[in-house]
Amino acid sequence: MCVLWLVVGSDGKPRDIKVARVLGLGLDDQAIAAVRKWTFQPALKDGKPVAVQINVEVNYHLDGVHGKYPKLWERARDGDVKAQYELATAMLEGHGLPKSEGDGIQLLTQSANQGFLRAQHLLAEHLYENPRGGTPDYVNAYKWFALAQRGGEKHCDEPLKEITTKMTPEQLAEAQARVDAWKPTTAK
Repeated sequence: MCVLWLVVGSDGKPRDIKVARVLGLGLDDQAIAAVRKWTFQPALKDGKPVAVQINVEVNYHLDGVHGKYPKLWERARDGDVKAQYELATAMLEGHGLPKSEGDGIQLLTQSANQGFLRAQHLLAEHLYENPRGGTPDYVNAYKWFALAQRGGEKHCDEPLKEITTKMTPEQLAEAQARVDAWKPTTAK
C-alpha cells in the first residue's frame, strides 16, 4: 500500500501530491500518476466547494512477487536490517522482484545506516563501481568501506587503497570526517 497526501481543490482536482508512505519498486510514481487523473467530489463549506487536504491509500497486488518477498517487505519496513539488505540485493539484481536500482540503494542505505556490515560494503561497491550518476562517489564509497572495515567486514582493504589513490586530499579529509562522525541510526 502506498499512501499519498494531496489537496483536493474546490474544482475536485488533486494537486500538491506527495508520498506519505513509500512503497518503492517504482509503484509510488505510478500511484501519483493514477491519482492525478482522478476527479473528486469537492468538500463543501457553507454550501460552497472548498479545497481540503486528504490522504489516499493506493493498494497493489503484485503478480509474480511470491514466496518470501511480501513478508520480507513487511520486515524491511519495520526496520529489519537483514530484510532490507536481502530486498535491496534482489532489487539491484532483478531476482524475484522488478529491478530497481533507486529502491535497492535506498534500502541498502537504510540497512547500512543501522550498522549492517554487508549493506555498508555493498553500498560502498555501488557508489564506487556502479554509480547512478555515472561518476563514482569517492567520498561516500570510502566512508562505507571504512565503516565496514572497522566493523570487521572482509574484503575492504583493497578497495580502500584503490579509492585513496583516486581521491584529492580534500576528498580524503571529508571522507574521514564522515567516518569519524558516523553514528548508527535505529529502526523507525
